[in-house]
Amino acid sequence: MKKRKLVIFFAITSVLVGGTIMSIQKQNIFSNGTQQSKQLSTKEKQLAYLQKHEYKIENFVKSQNPKIESVQIDWEETKWDEIGNGTPQGGGEIVQVYGGFNNISNSSWSAIIKFKDKKILIDYIGMGSPLRIGGELLD
Repeated sequence: MKKRKLVIFFAITSVLVGGTIMSIQKQNIFSNGTQQSKQLSTKEKQLAYLQKHEYKIENFVKSQNPKIESVQIDWEETKWDEIGNGTPQGGGEIVQVYGGFNNISNSSWSAIIKFKDKKILIDYIGMGSPLRIGGELLD
């Protein structure tokens, strides 16, 4: 009988202790999650900066060919990368931005923008891939 009461006591104690631990963890998760959701990640801040300076990217792409009247940017395709240059320190960090032009569905281009110390260097922009329509270079 004593063993049965002891087993029931340990079972109830385990459930109570486990429930208390879980509720404490959930409170911490939710409170930290609330604080974290207010703080943007570095990439989110960089993307917001790029979107704020979207006109500079559009003007750069337009400057590549006089036939470009409008530029569309596909922000969901934005990628962050490191580039090499054959040296141990590498070539630096970049953001690759992709899109199309003149509202042509199969048009494409990509631009490379440098960043250093988490700061976007919007004036250091270059073409990552040429202007294309359906895979063919735009004349």
